Amino acid sequence: MWPKEFKFFQEFFDDFRLIFIFNTVKDFQNGLTYYDLKKYGNIPHSKIYRTMKALEEDGFLSVKKEDLSNESGRPKHLFFLSEKGEEKLAELRFKLTNIFKFIKLRFPQSSSDLDYEKFLNEATFKVWSNPVDFILSQDIPVEEKLSVLSEMESDILSILEKVRKEKKKIEKKIGLKIEMS
Repeated sequence: MWPKEFKFFQEFFDDFRLIFIFNTVKDFQNGLTYYDLKKYGNIPHSKIYRTMKALEEDGFLSVKKEDLSNESGRPKHLFFLSEKGEEKLAELRFKLTNIFKFIKLRFPQSSSDLDYEKFLNEATFKVWSNPVDFILSQDIPVEEKLSVLSEMESDILSILEKVRKEKKKIEKKIGLKIEMS
């Protein structure tokens, strides 16, 4: 659909990925470990390792190896945003802010309430953490937490009901096939 040279979307998503990584690293003031990133989803350890290693080699991250030989036998790698990483983060925020401004100008009828500047400053991989823990960790009134958790529960129950119905249909089909054989 798009010409091969048109790399806007790939660059846009790569920039978003870096924003999330850099903001997450900054969020861990005592250093981010592989294990910290692993908590945010089912990301293979090898993928995390390659990504962090590449960012370190590019000079965006610095790593401190903490000797934990008494605990696990391996050194713990603590990642920090380097000065070059801080500069790249500022550059990415500026670039993506301009894209959001352009979108807003291009689509003025859209009534999006997205605070993109706040998003670009605070977006981390925490959004992929356990949704219940995420809601509980938010600085919102307890009534709002209860409301969100109640909606979540309702959604889960309706999904569960659908799963059970579909399982019964499949079991019925399988049962018919077994009887026919």
